[in-house]
Order: sequence, then structure tokens, then C-alpha cells
Amino acid sequence: MTIQELNTRQGWTLSQKIDHAVGTVEAFLSRTGKVPYVSFSGGKDSTVLLDIVRRFVDRDIKAVFCNTGNEYPEIVRFVRSTENVTIIRPGITVREVIGKYGFPLISKEQASYIREIRHTNSPYLKEKRLNGKKVKGSFTGKISERWKFLIDKPFDISEKCCECLKKRPFRKYEIETGEVPILGVMAAESDLRTHEYIKRGGCNSYEGRRVASYPISIWRDTDIWEYIHRFNIPYSPIYDIPGVEQTGCMFCGFGAHIEKISRFERLYDLHPKAYNVFMNYQNNGYTYREALRAIGVQLPDETPRLFTSKDFEPQK
Repeated sequence: MTIQELNTRQGWTLSQKIDHAVGTVEAFLSRTGKVPYVSFSGGKDSTVLLDIVRRFVDRDIKAVFCNTGNEYPEIVRFVRSTENVTIIRPGITVREVIGKYGFPLISKEQASYIREIRHTNSPYLKEKRLNGKKVKGSFTGKISERWKFLIDKPFDISEKCCECLKKRPFRKYEIETGEVPILGVMAAESDLRTHEYIKRGGCNSYEGRRVASYPISIWRDTDIWEYIHRFNIPYSPIYDIPGVEQTGCMFCGFGAHIEKISRFERLYDLHPKAYNVFMNYQNNGYTYREALRAIGVQLPDETPRLFTSKDFEPQK
């Protein structure tokens, strides 16, 4: 599989992509011979995936949702309104993850580099993360110069939240049940997922640490919305709020520094109590509020605002 082949598939029509997704799931089920489940976050991507599988493959397939305690209430209500969903939970809270490992800032990649530089016992790894490894004339795998100042901050930064709150609970569920996942991730979401798709050689993975299917890997965000409107399927009403494009974890700080309208502004307007709780989470005696300030994120209760998200709601 090459990037050119991926680009070609991403240019297919929606009908072609639906057929491809259905064929991907059917091939996966035939080859594994195991009981499948759809990993369901309540977001639009996994909502479309669940509809595809139930509409075209198996109407009775189970969905599994991990309630981390960090999802938008609108998402949780939507999940609870969906039929045949098993709810699992992590063995650790958001507050405990932050206290133990650090704040989720910048990006998963940069956060992992900062954590490794600060805590590794390997001089080789530390040097690699500070200065990179030369590959084809360029240095890769190193912390950005822009964020090196965070190495000396008194609080920790880490990418461990997703591992602790989502990945581990699903792995535990799969070990206990023997079931295999069907996941709603798209290569277009990030360079990392593009690389993973190419490395897998397609949408199904039968080897490695996790046997899994990724039927909508070649889809784009526009395909998701086209499918929703074509089949008139229900989705979480949080997407009808102006400015909401992605849901994910309420407290997540990855990418917050590059947003024109901060996700924390939306959270402050919609769920002020949750906002205040998250801002007071601590690591090494420092609050999330202080950590976000350090990377230049403007918080809605600290800066004067000309507008709020409510100003853009449709007039009744």
C-alpha cells in the first residue's frame, strides 16, 4: 500500500466507499471467525460505522462504549439512547491520570517526547528526543524547538491519558471476552493514522498486537456527513452547536494552542461546572489552568470576550 493508492481510494464516491467498508467487514469476520464488536464513542464517525455494520452486515452486532467520565453529557445521553451498547469503564480516573503522568498538551507526539526526555533512564533515547535521528537527510523523532522550554517546567506533560482511559479498558474487555474490534478511524485524521494505514497495507489487521478492522480508513469528514444525510441517521445533537466539529474528551489539551475559538470556551459556555473541575486538576501542585497558560491558551474566564458560543445559536 502506498500514499498514492490511499489518495486514489479517498477520491472514490460515497457509494464506492460504502461497498468497500462492507466488504472490509465481511472479509474480517470471515477470516477471524471471532465474535466482533463495534467500538462506539458516540461521535459521528463511529455512529456512521455502527450504522453501516448494522444496516449491511449484522443488525444485531454489539457496540461497546468506554465511559471515561470525560465525555460531553450530550454524547453520553446519545450513547444511552442507542440500542445494544455495552458500557465499560477505566480502572483510573481523569484526575488520577493527570496527577500521576501529567497534562495532555500540544500533541500526543510532542507530549510523549517531553515525558521521555524528563523521565527516561536511557541516554540514547534522551539524545534522540532532544536532537533527533537522521533519516534521509532530515532529523526525525525529536521535540520541536518551540516546546523545549516545557522540559524544565515544574509540572509533567504526557500522552498517557488516552492509553489509561481508553486503550487499556478496551484491551481488558477483549482479553476477557475474546471479541475483536471494528474501529471508526480515518487515515485523513492525522499523519500518524495515514502512516498506520499504509503500514497495515489496508483496512484490516490480522497480525501484531491487535487483530482489528478499520472499515472507514479511506473516508473523509465530508463522506461522514454525506452518509448521515443520505440515510437520515440520528447523531449526537452536540454537532448542531455552532463551532463543534470534533467531540472527544472534554478536558483534552492536544491542539488547543492552535484553535481560533478555544474548545475550553465552548466547554465553559455549555458545562461551566465541568470546566471549573478540569481547570483545578493538579500535577506536582500546579493546576491545569496554569499549564494551559504556559502554552499560550487563552481561557474564557480570564479574557474579555466579544462573543460567546450562545451568540451564534439559531434564533427561535
